[in-house]
Amino acid sequence: MKNLIAGTTALTLTMVMGGTSAWAEDISVSTTADIVSEYVFRGVSYQRGAVQTGAELGYGNWTLGAWSSLAMGETSSAAIDEIDVYGGYGFALSDTISGSTGFTIYHFPDTPGGLFDFGGASSFEVNAGLDFDTVLAPSIYAYYDLDLEAFTLEGGVSHSLELAEKTSLDLGLTAAFVTADGPGDYEYGLASAAITQDINDNVSAYVGANYSISSEDTLRFKVDGNGNGFTAKDNLLWVGAGIGTSF
Repeated sequence: MKNLIAGTTALTLTMVMGGTSAWAEDISVSTTADIVSEYVFRGVSYQRGAVQTGAELGYGNWTLGAWSSLAMGETSSAAIDEIDVYGGYGFALSDTISGSTGFTIYHFPDTPGGLFDFGGASSFEVNAGLDFDTVLAPSIYAYYDLDLEAFTLEGGVSHSLELAEKTSLDLGLTAAFVTADGPGDYEYGLASAAITQDINDNVSAYVGANYSISSEDTLRFKVDGNGNGFTAKDNLLWVGAGIGTSF
């Protein structure tokens, strides 16, 4: 899933900065639509099969977006559907280092009890991170959820190989640890590989595979005889495919 970065004042600022013409020239819009065999977020499985959609608005260094994950398949009755709102601000620290800060609101419209009971229908998280424009594009991000009292420190590297003029092989590695009040601490890792095809200047599609590991049994979403969701493995291979647009 993704580094979700946020800023609530994004839309207000875009309306007061310059005229309508300048605003129209600088604004960007992107959308995504994906289908995944497992929804894994920070080393934890939340859904066994999901359709995920997102939309993001950008203006200058500001972003504002929304993302959702809708469970599908035989375990969907026990899984939690999710709708997130995020945004943020990015800035350059040097020619090779950029930073960002923001927040995310995670919302669960049908939160059941049991393992995935967050004690409410939503949680609020702040974040900050650094990206380095150098070999393997390393990054490091910190997240703190104020409602769950959970802190995550995540680092990653990535590399893209050109296979053809409009085709690339995108590789990534992520490692992190989480410390939380209640559920306890754990570590997780993720290796990903995807083939991305540019259909035109504004549309691209991908197919990919991911391998997740966790220090606890937080992977592979299942349902017990009573209809309650639980996780059962410390490693998992899962796949996905999707399409994205940008204008």
